[in-house]
Amino acid sequence: MKFSIRTLIVIVPLLSASCSNDMDEVFFNGEEHSVPIHLTIVEDSPHTRSIVNSINDISVGSLGIYEVAESTTAGMFPWTTSPLLNNAAPTGISGNELAFSSPLYYPAGGRKVIFYGYYPRTTATNGTNYVTSPGNGIAPVFNFTLTGQEDIMHGASPTGGSYSPGTTIPITFKHKLTQIQLNVSALGTLLSSIKILNVRNTGSMNLETGVINYGNNTVDITLNKASLTTTAPVMVPADVSNYLVEVGFIGQLLPRKYLIKPTSGKFLEGVIYTITM
Repeated sequence: MKFSIRTLIVIVPLLSASCSNDMDEVFFNGEEHSVPIHLTIVEDSPHTRSIVNSINDISVGSLGIYEVAESTTAGMFPWTTSPLLNNAAPTGISGNELAFSSPLYYPAGGRKVIFYGYYPRTTATNGTNYVTSPGNGIAPVFNFTLTGQEDIMHGASPTGGSYSPGTTIPITFKHKLTQIQLNVSALGTLLSSIKILNVRNTGSMNLETGVINYGNNTVDITLNKASLTTTAPVMVPADVSNYLVEVGFIGQLLPRKYLIKPTSGKFLEGVIYTITM
């Protein structure tokens, strides 16, 4: 029986750099064999920034990958309790090259496949950060809790599935949070404390669609002064019109509150905002 080979490229919106792929197919006794998965890192857009800034910030075990096969109905990719890859972590990385513990093959009959992924991967099934298992017709869900230092990403290969033996399948990861950094150069020597109030800190991300539903729980996130001019960045939910910042001043009993917001619209996913106080 002859198997068709596919390779998977993971595209993560990190640094504005791309690395070339030299794909070498190997043949033994006339049969085609699999090749390692290749990871190519490019910047998703010029303004994208995050806590994760390069591949060196990501450990191999921190990417969770799913692979779903096309059903007997063309164009349909139903979830089952046992997808082809089920929250699988890459087993090794050398430079940009990523590999799994077993070779990846297309399913029989020339069926297409779709890949999904998320970061940071977990195997926990309960607690503050955990993932639910896929079911029949039910996508897995990543449940998380934010402290301001997490970076949440979701990845998916092309819509409609892929069947392209001998070529690569891209899976593009996108940052799901926004980053806020405050310019406090006018206040730096006077500050005693600074925090963002009422930040929603629990969420559930559908690992097929990447859609996040946030819970009602909120916390105050403290920003630490990186210097007298800026605060250290924090990661908070995107798609929010504004945040309320509370600033404490040396020698003053009551703190002051400031409303911060983008120049237009809402805070966007994968974007860093430096806001002057």
